[in-house]
Amino acid sequence: MHFRCPACSTVHPLNAAMLAQGGGKVRCGKCNATANALDSLFDDWPGPGQKPAARGELPVLGQAIDLQAGQRARLSPDGEPADEAPEYPEPSRTRQWLLRAAWLIGGLAIGGVVIFKAAEFAGQPLVEPGEIDTALQKVGLAEPGPDPVFRNLELIHLVSRRLSVDPDRPGVLRLQATIVNRASKSQPYPELEVILFDAVGERIADYSFAPRDYLATRQPEDADMAPHAYLPLSLELDDPGVQAVGFELNFH
Repeated sequence: MHFRCPACSTVHPLNAAMLAQGGGKVRCGKCNATANALDSLFDDWPGPGQKPAARGELPVLGQAIDLQAGQRARLSPDGEPADEAPEYPEPSRTRQWLLRAAWLIGGLAIGGVVIFKAAEFAGQPLVEPGEIDTALQKVGLAEPGPDPVFRNLELIHLVSRRLSVDPDRPGVLRLQATIVNRASKSQPYPELEVILFDAVGERIADYSFAPRDYLATRQPEDADMAPHAYLPLSLELDDPGVQAVGFELNFH
């Protein structure tokens, strides 16, 4: 832009920053006259006798503005307003199928978790923990654990028993018995319980023996009772006197 001083006709280059700084007024650098720059503003260097744009006319900014082209730019090639929502292509059938499958699988998973938790809360789980571990091991998602220890006390039988007073030790009863493991595989030695009764069947004494109490000292504590093996026992009990007339031997 250029400003021509109306007092001395001197032309000065001008930019928007200088125009804004002076609030539209410019001081001539030659004659120091102050004038409204908008009354003497030119886009190019004015020629002799060239007049500035009159008030009400559009100023020339150095770039042609086609108002009709701007109006046409607002319209689509078909003449419809351009600000309408654009049309997006419909998703492919494969994408639609994948979205539906994902929603279906997610819904089934959530429903299964809810049913499982409800059954567990009610105390009736749908699947026992052991069954879950077995299924995971079959598909290779879990390592098989150690084999469970076999234990069946019903297959340990009492073959013979005899309770008598120890002749060499007053006040001591000696229980001699033989037990056998009728199972086809080894199992841990049982804990023994000896109960003494009086004449009316009332319990008057109770004794417990762990495997280390009745096994030989050379026998390992973690050893198992071999299948079909007979084991003689010799247990010492405190003699409660003539009240003890019967006894009972139990396995635990």
